[in-house]
Amino acid sequence: MTTNNFGQKLRSLRLQRGLSQNDLAEPGLSAGYISLLENGKRPPTSEVILRIAARLDVSPEVLSSAQEASAQSRVTDSVETYFATQVTLLRGDLAFADGDISAACDLFAAVLDSAVHPAADQMEAVHRLAHACEHLGELDRAAELYRQWLELHQQQHSSGWVPKWLVCTTSLTRCLLELGRLDQAVSFGVESLARARTLGVHGIPPAVELASSVQYAHHCRGDNGRTDVDSGAIEEAVTGFLSRDVQVAAYSKAAQAAEENGDQESAYALLVEAFQTKVMDTRAVAADRVAVTAMAHISYRGGRLPAQLQLDVRPAVQRLQENGTAVDASLGTAGFANILLASGEPEEAYRTATDALATMPAAYRLSRAQTALTVGRALRGLGQYKQARDSYESASTQLIDMGLDWLGANALFELAEMQEQAGDASGALSVYRTASKTLRVPRGT
Repeated sequence: MTTNNFGQKLRSLRLQRGLSQNDLAEPGLSAGYISLLENGKRPPTSEVILRIAARLDVSPEVLSSAQEASAQSRVTDSVETYFATQVTLLRGDLAFADGDISAACDLFAAVLDSAVHPAADQMEAVHRLAHACEHLGELDRAAELYRQWLELHQQQHSSGWVPKWLVCTTSLTRCLLELGRLDQAVSFGVESLARARTLGVHGIPPAVELASSVQYAHHCRGDNGRTDVDSGAIEEAVTGFLSRDVQVAAYSKAAQAAEENGDQESAYALLVEAFQTKVMDTRAVAADRVAVTAMAHISYRGGRLPAQLQLDVRPAVQRLQENGTAVDASLGTAGFANILLASGEPEEAYRTATDALATMPAAYRLSRAQTALTVGRALRGLGQYKQARDSYESASTQLIDMGLDWLGANALFELAEMQEQAGDASGALSVYRTASKTLRVPRGT
């Protein structure tokens, strides 16, 4: 609690002399202003101190020393508030690390609900709360919080937050994807990628994930011919991220670019990321998730990974399961299932995809629909057509309900092909008609 030494001293001297606030007032020094001074609601200027000291017939040092004590008290109070905020944030971090995401959300929200904080503390709390909400499956809330962080960042005009700006940008794009807001994901992602290239941070894991997400959103919309991103560069980058040394080198290179741009603060933050990635398993989890997810996106689009690369992915998935959150693990497992399927291993792909669906939060609608499609494709590869049909129908329904008609129709076309392959010509024809109608009927009619 801040102590108003100046106001207390002023009131004490005034009362000792038997003066009211009106008695002390003079032109340019109203009774109302004196009341504000005494209550600590206005800081006195040097001129005001001199004028009041003359009216009270005391040395100006008597009042100025009291003002200095008030200022020191405000500094102490500010420091105490800062550390109280940091303690709460760290408690939230510990709860998150222990897997108690709800408790972490409550602690981060408590920081935002308390007294006004400096912008930096507010941004830290908003970012942590957004991240926790995302892992809790509250994707709409997470998306709004990421937007709030980006607005605060823009208001601050601070270049030193560039690494975290990129993380928040990528996270927001990821949320938009899962919510099926593909147009927003593409437009926002493309704009952010252009800025990342300008800043020289386009080669670090969050930027590569952003590029992969934009490319995947194009695929989900059915506009695979778009060239907003370089597919070859993404594949090369994510392959390298399976090596921790490559991750460290990417952050170091971005730090050098920041230095060359005169942004020492961002250079420092990027080198911190490089160091922590080098020495901490949990920091490398982010790049593991980026690598597995991006490779899965390649597989979703019909690509096939080299056999050796598939083997290299396994340790990354294992690290996600050991060191990542439940969401990291389930999304990584789902991605790996599709990689297995594209590599010609339907039996293991089926088991892996089923495990992923059992743990993936319901809010991750796009990933759940794609994983159900992986299950259907794996069962089809195993010749289990009846079970496969159920998975195909589930996936197509989820995708169409999200407004992703092109993806839903493609799932139905695959189902029709399978039924035709199984000798069910009438069933295949019915599904073909449904798929064609899905593409022809405008949304909302």
